[in-house]
Parts: sequence; structure tokens; C-alpha cells
Amino acid sequence: MIIAASSFIVASILALIFVPLLQRYVARPLGLMDQPDDNRKLHSVAIPLIGGIAVFLSVVLTVIGVYLIDISEFGTSDFLLKPGDKSQFIGLLIGSAFLLLVGVVDDSIGLRGRQKLLGQIISILILVAFGFNFDSISIFGLNIEFGTFSMLVVIVWCLAVVNSVNLLDGADGFASTIGIVMSLAMAVMAFHHPGGRILDAVVMVALAGALLGFLRYNFPPARVFLGDAGSMLIGFILAAISIRCAFKQATAYAFFAPIALLAVPFIDTAAAIVRRKLTGRSIYSVDRGHLHHSMMKRGFGPRVSLVWVAALSATTAVGGTISFLYQRPEYALVSIAIVMIVMVFGRIFGSAEVELMSNKAINIGKSLIRNRRPTKDEFQQNTVQLQGNCNWTGVWKELSDFSEDHELDQIIFDINLPWLHESFHAKRRRSDIRNSENDEWYAQVPLIVDGKIFGRVEVFASRSCRFSHYDIITNLLKLTNDIEPILRNTAVPPSDPGPPKNADFIEEIDTESNSATPFR
Repeated sequence: MIIAASSFIVASILALIFVPLLQRYVARPLGLMDQPDDNRKLHSVAIPLIGGIAVFLSVVLTVIGVYLIDISEFGTSDFLLKPGDKSQFIGLLIGSAFLLLVGVVDDSIGLRGRQKLLGQIISILILVAFGFNFDSISIFGLNIEFGTFSMLVVIVWCLAVVNSVNLLDGADGFASTIGIVMSLAMAVMAFHHPGGRILDAVVMVALAGALLGFLRYNFPPARVFLGDAGSMLIGFILAAISIRCAFKQATAYAFFAPIALLAVPFIDTAAAIVRRKLTGRSIYSVDRGHLHHSMMKRGFGPRVSLVWVAALSATTAVGGTISFLYQRPEYALVSIAIVMIVMVFGRIFGSAEVELMSNKAINIGKSLIRNRRPTKDEFQQNTVQLQGNCNWTGVWKELSDFSEDHELDQIIFDINLPWLHESFHAKRRRSDIRNSENDEWYAQVPLIVDGKIFGRVEVFASRSCRFSHYDIITNLLKLTNDIEPILRNTAVPPSDPGPPKNADFIEEIDTESNSATPFR
């Protein structure tokens, strides 16, 4: 416990020291500044993106210091580092450093999604090369041997953790707070691991301490951001240590415990995938449907939201930890269920996604149990207000009438205004559609107002429709041209905020600024 407490304190102090130093001498020279825009990044001034570097240096120096002190005091490192583990920690160091570099490049000049994904995969392959693997897992009596698929399982697990934490880094203090909770829970698991994982616990405690020190500057309103370098680093270290401390035991409780720890970011990521896939958007599209955005929609302030996310994360972390300590997987599952129930039924997060899935399931169910051939006049219609409270029903009524008048098989109306926290999705589909791909055509028309894409309208029609595709598209363009002014009145986009004011405020990290928007 003395080692853990010392590591936590030392890492916290180092982070407190490194953040202002890096902000002054690294942020601007490397272009690690998060510039505001009028779409996603709604803070009003440029913010340094050096949190990840500060956390990395704090953790590495703390762990190396503990390791060297152990050798100098006892002449051996066997207490901290078990035989055969040294190569894995070298791999963790190299992989973390490489991923940090990828994140720094992304924060500085920007990388395409596939380029960042490639960097993540290379980092994970470094772990695999140094012995990180899954041999097998046993879930409720079912033993699964991964064999040659071990590497694939490691890659999928690490990618899931890294990107889930990364997606939650959209509000001040969120990723840092979740990282602290998960790191401390993982440290408890490492300390109580049957084989003894003391150095793993030290790494986790050091990560928690470094994040706490960094939180001093990242607490709403934040003056420094983690950046992709920091959020990906948190997920990477957590994924790697969970492989060593939990999954290696190949038991159900060891499988569900780390999943419970990471339940909150996993739920957020799963909801984003469901939301985007069921509305026909790219899974890489930008929206304001994440957990932090949903909390803001509910009227929670940034600090109250931080308390909420800490409480939700702590609930699953406690459940996962108890599950690990008492070797009972049901504790982890119950904790996840409690958090999901609180989120959905408390309408904190996920209710829109549940509605989308329910509509999809109902439509599929109707098609399966229907005992007669539907008539041409029957149709299925669903509308979901994903975010915001603007009234889009008038516009949708016009489009729905257009669909009926032109005998369309299906029409989709999708609005996505992330800068206004507004999102709406509606679909009208004829129940008697039996067309093959060769018998149906579709067209997509963007909705553009003042140079901004507000959404899209998609139409699907049979080749045998009595209206030609020329007529349908021409009339649809006329209708959308009439609709766009209505969209402007319904949701006026923000004007250009112009250059950031008080751009020199970051010259001194101690300068207080309340102009940064806590949600971004």
C-alpha cells in the first residue's frame, strides 16, 4: 500500500509540474492547439493539447523510479516484476510511446480516420509481439480456445477500449475522471491477482495519479485538453493491463470484470454506432448524441455532469471489482444493468437509441408475422427526435405528402446540426415493397442552408412507378428549395465567431479563463 500511495502522489505532482512546462515550451511550437470552430469545437479560444504528453511522462517516470528503488533497496526486482514479464512492460512502453506519437501528430496536423486506425493497430501489434495474447476464455462453462485467432482478439479488444475512451473525450474532465476511476479499480484487481501483479498495480495507480494532477487543469472550464494523444493513451494502457490482470485467468468473472470497468465508454460507443447506422449516417459522422451532450441537453451543468459520469463509472467499476475479488460474474453484469437502466429510464442517455431499435424491431416483427399481403396504401412511418427540441413535423409533413403523391417506396428525412445540438430522423416506407435491387432506384438530396449542410432527403422508388425518375427528382429539388428557408427559420446556424479573442491567455497556465466552453 505504501508503494501505491507513493506512486499516486509522485505521479500527481509530476503531472502538475509537466502541464505548465509543456504548455509553454511545446504546445505552440508543435502546433498542439485546439482551435475553435462553429461546428464541433465551440470553445471560444485556442486550448493546448498537451495533456497526453504530460500524463505519459508522469506515468513512465513514476514507474521507472519505483522499479529502480526496488532494485537498489533489495538488489532484485522480483517483488515488482515477475520472471518473464519484463519484455511485456518494454512492449507496453514502446507501444504507448508510438500511439502517443500518432496522437500528437493527429492533434498537431490532423490525420484521416484510417491513418489513425493504422497507427492504433501498429501499437497493438507491438503488444502482441511482446507477448500480450488471449489463450482462451471460459464463460458459464463454455470454454473457448482462441488459438490462431488470439492476435485478432487482442486487436479487437484494444481497438474497442482505445476508441471508446477517445469518443468520450468531448467534455472537460470526462476522459480524465473515467480514467481515474477505471485505473484505481484495475489497480485493486492487480493487487489481488492470484499470481501477483504488483508492477501492473503501480502502473494503474500512477496513471490515476497523473490524471488527477492533470485534472487540475482539465476541470471545467478546462485550460488544457488531453487531446487524442491522451485519450487514446488512457484506453491503450487500460486495455493492455486488463489483458495481463484479468483475461489471462480464462474464467467468466475475469471476462466480465474488465468489461464492467469500461461499461460507460462502451455503452456510449455502442449507442453512437446504433444511432448512426439506423439513421443511415456514416459511423464516422459528427453529432451531438454522446453521453456528455445528452447530459447538457438534460440541463446538467459541466460540473454536475462530471459528478454523474463519475458516479456511473464508479458503479460499474465497483461491480467489476467485486466480481473479480469474489469470482462471481453476476456482480459485474448487475452493475452494468443498473447503469443502463438509470441512463435509459432516467432519460439521461440512450432513450433515443432505444426508440430507434424498438422501431426497427417492430417493423421487422410486423413483416414476419403478417398473415396477408399488405395493400399499396399501407405504410410504416417512424419519427425520432434524437437531440434538441426544434419542431420538424411541418417539414416532415411536406415530405411525407410528397412521398404519397409520387408513389415512393420510401422516403427518409434526416437532420443533423451538431453545432446546435439538434438531430431528427424520420422514415416512411410502403409495407408492400417487394422490389429487388435491380427494380428500385434511389436518390439523395442534401439540405444546405447558408453554406451549411443541415441534413438530407433520400427517396426510393420502383422502376415501374408511373412517375419517371426525372419528374420525381425535379419535383424533389423544387420542394427542398422551398424547404431550406423553413430550415433556416427553424434552426438558425450561428454566425462566424471570427478569430479567437484573448488568444494570448495561454502564455501563462495560471491565467484564469472562463471563456472556454466545457462541452465541445
